Amino acid sequence: MKIRGRDVLLPTTIVGAYPRPLFMHGTKVFEWGADAPEFPSYWMRDLFHDAVALATKDQLDAGLDIVSDGQQHYETETPYEFSELHHYVPSRLQGYRGFGDPIAGNDGDTPVFMPTVDAPVRWVRPIAKPIVEAVRAATDAPFKHNLGWGPVVLSDLSTDHHYGDQKALALDLARALNQEMKDLVDRGVDMIQIAEPLGFYDSEPWMVEAINLAFEGVDAYRVVHVCYVLNEGQSAIGEPQAERLLPLLRDLDCEQIHFQQAARGFTELQHLKDWPADKDLGVGVIDVQRTPAEDPQQVAAWIRMALQVVPPERLCISSDCGMGSFRSRVVARKKLQAMVRGTQIARAEITGESLDEEDAAASSGEATWGKAK
Repeated sequence: MKIRGRDVLLPTTIVGAYPRPLFMHGTKVFEWGADAPEFPSYWMRDLFHDAVALATKDQLDAGLDIVSDGQQHYETETPYEFSELHHYVPSRLQGYRGFGDPIAGNDGDTPVFMPTVDAPVRWVRPIAKPIVEAVRAATDAPFKHNLGWGPVVLSDLSTDHHYGDQKALALDLARALNQEMKDLVDRGVDMIQIAEPLGFYDSEPWMVEAINLAFEGVDAYRVVHVCYVLNEGQSAIGEPQAERLLPLLRDLDCEQIHFQQAARGFTELQHLKDWPADKDLGVGVIDVQRTPAEDPQQVAAWIRMALQVVPPERLCISSDCGMGSFRSRVVARKKLQAMVRGTQIARAEITGESLDEEDAAASSGEATWGKAK
């Protein structure tokens, strides 16, 4: 896979969220409103920049090839860990206000509410600009930004008082996301990811139309994370989805589709044997539902299984989903190290190069993009 014009074998990254440092606990970073300031205070700006710097440093120290901002604005230390996933993008779009109906959680309704649409949805300002700037202040390494929910699930998780038609809302959301993605490209983001838990839905042609409209003309490496929706380490989608979703995924206009695999022991790979030749495959090798770090040999074995589906130049190694549920950065770091070590083993087998323990300890992964600033 090419990253900034350079071939990187089995590139490593994470889906998005990463545990927040202790000084961020109980802190809400961004305020609601399309006309809200980027940060409520300079103090909050500095806190956020420090948190992003720590998250990217952990990833670079582990040897990841592509860093995430760690979605340090998510309140992952609370039982409503990913509430910002539902709110941050809508809060910066014209046509939305807060808040509508409650969003059902694994244990019933939670105090996390759907944003309300009461006018045409439009992009009126850069949304992730302060996030990108925090990453770039910390490192110049290749950067993947997880924009959050795609237009399908965003349209479903909105209280609609204007459109009266989910497809119409989804298409306007797609147009707004498209403008945001193009702004991210102008700011130097290397990869852009959206999450779509398509396993919740019966496939409809407009779903592909909406996702493709969001990606249209976006000059970046585009990723769709097929989310199984994790909260507090529990999966909301229990049944395998790969076989059912593959016909839908074939028509997506993106470079990579990412599947959770570690938590399911890579059993879904049997349904991906006919993987589309025009797409890379991303596989999760970090089980975000379990605290113990993976065995690097097991990670390498899973990678070998994935290489039966796609060639090595079309395989990306990642976490299953967001890592914010771990709470502890110590746990997250150990899991990142195991992922990189297992990937090193697989890389060495492909290239025929030797890899001894001393080499592995001295250098985690192929990333040579530089350390944290």
